[in-house]
Amino acid sequence: MNISEPNSKQMPLMNFWGLSLLLLLILVFQFVGYGISVYSLSYFLGMETSEVKYLMSHPDGTAVSINISRFSNLIQFLNYMGVPALLLTLINKTSWLHVGGYNRRPSFLKIIAAVFFALGSVPVIAVLNKVTASLPYPDSLATIGQKLTDARIVLFENMLDIQRIDELLFCIFLLAFLPAFLEEYIFRGLILNIGLTHYKKPITAILFQAAIFSLLHFSLFEFWGIFLIGAMFGYIAYKNGSIWLSSISHFIFNSTSILIHFYLTNVFNKTGIAYNEESILANFSLAIPASFIMGVSMFILTSNRYK
Repeated sequence: MNISEPNSKQMPLMNFWGLSLLLLLILVFQFVGYGISVYSLSYFLGMETSEVKYLMSHPDGTAVSINISRFSNLIQFLNYMGVPALLLTLINKTSWLHVGGYNRRPSFLKIIAAVFFALGSVPVIAVLNKVTASLPYPDSLATIGQKLTDARIVLFENMLDIQRIDELLFCIFLLAFLPAFLEEYIFRGLILNIGLTHYKKPITAILFQAAIFSLLHFSLFEFWGIFLIGAMFGYIAYKNGSIWLSSISHFIFNSTSILIHFYLTNVFNKTGIAYNEESILANFSLAIPASFIMGVSMFILTSNRYK
């Protein structure tokens, strides 16, 4: 079953040529988005472009640095995710409603299952990431992986330095809502459908899009965690012929991480007691019951009994 059921004449690039173009566009618009963010923020903040570039790569926790991190991330994400998705959709003369299967509305039970699936996934993926990070790697690879992790932590710590509710809502929009819509559209909409037209077995297409999803996150120590959640999102989308439910789960998954960070930061500000998010989430005693919740939710999400 394909969500979009592409026709070679009507949708000439719903194939590996289209995938190649999509990945090329993502790469190109990363540079375009970076340039736009540097010059637009320089203009609106009245700063030199060199200052903006420095704070983008070396955030220092100041209000200016935090705003630069957030808005540069917004501009770049819309460019390298939004523009390629829009262009490939237009080239194939189709609509986002068609590609995403948005005309197939999920039942209320499945929406609830999608929420619980995401909540159960958070500690399970955290444990998998912790295990992956502890594996033995060649020194050169471990160094690269650590540098990527450190850069990611600094960036997100800076963006998630939240003091007010309006900042919290903006971060949820930026880091949960937009990825839930655009990443699901690209990976579980466009790329999954391309895989389904090319591979005989749907599982191959599902794993294929999950591998690309994980690789494009550029996180060695989180590769298998991102791959697993991407594969499960793909399976949910495939079984339902729509990305509604995977988008809901994706949104809840990301939002939960943001809210936990916000809560623990507030606890620290009020009490001076610092809690490590990884020590709380990457806990087998929490992951085991959470995996049961995931399993039950996945059964409901992918079963034809619950439409």
